[in-house]
Amino acid sequence: MDKNSEIEKRFIFHGNAVAFAAHVRRPEDFFIPAVASSCLPVTGGLAEAASGPQRFKEISFESASTRAHGDYADVRRAVDFTHGNFGENLLPTNTFVESKLKGLKIEIPQPAAGTAAPAVRRFSVDNLHVRLESSSDRRGPIAFRSLEATIGGVEVDGHRLNVITAAHVFGQHDTYPKLSKAYEEDADFRQQYGKCFYPTGQEKTGLSGLLSKHVIPNGHGTVLGTIVTGLEWEKEAAADTVIAGNRLTIEGIGTIFFGEIIIEAGARRVTLLRCQLGSPDGADMSACDVQSNGQDWPPAF
Repeated sequence: MDKNSEIEKRFIFHGNAVAFAAHVRRPEDFFIPAVASSCLPVTGGLAEAASGPQRFKEISFESASTRAHGDYADVRRAVDFTHGNFGENLLPTNTFVESKLKGLKIEIPQPAAGTAAPAVRRFSVDNLHVRLESSSDRRGPIAFRSLEATIGGVEVDGHRLNVITAAHVFGQHDTYPKLSKAYEEDADFRQQYGKCFYPTGQEKTGLSGLLSKHVIPNGHGTVLGTIVTGLEWEKEAAADTVIAGNRLTIEGIGTIFFGEIIIEAGARRVTLLRCQLGSPDGADMSACDVQSNGQDWPPAF
């Protein structure tokens, strides 16, 4: 086979990041288009975006930025393939995705008084930052070797809430097989981090559940969970609020989910804030969302 007819070997890059987006459904229906979004093309490269202060009625933030970068680990050797010998391209790759949001505020006026909550309910976060790194050695599964997350300065009506995270656990177990094995075989891991994985509703219960093999909860191979291990009030709790796992429900604002992670065999996605706003405003909102994966071509069987 001559050089011109060789099968091209390539890595198909995939990495994206969004700082903020929402769909407000009531009392008015309108979209807040994705702010400061970065997306890699299939060839890799660099994508960056930033935004200054913005306000959308009751929702505002001070600044937002994202970055996505994908390239070969050995950039000097990558130059060789520009001469046309793509059939030899088996170089390892690295992909980085990052998202930052500062000064997020949700301030929703309340209807008639008669509750301990104030006339305007406020939820705010000083600093959100997430960075996900993945790598491929072109032989084994994609490894998500580093995950960094900051959820800092969270307040509800002036009451400080501490968000405790364990992002490092997902970097230590950087592939789907490693994470699944730790859950199945390590009782200490399940005791410490088992609540980080959302149940699917199809788990066995009762005696059959006790006798069955420990399997990480997944729906058709997708694991949904959180990097957050606890939410704790620094001093007094805010009025009319409920904590359940990584979920905070604020009467008059809605429900905020902290640090969600989606894990598949060759992909991971992290969302630092997902909000379901309700009463009196209804909206779906997310902040600091990053995703990374990629694949080899031709595929290995």
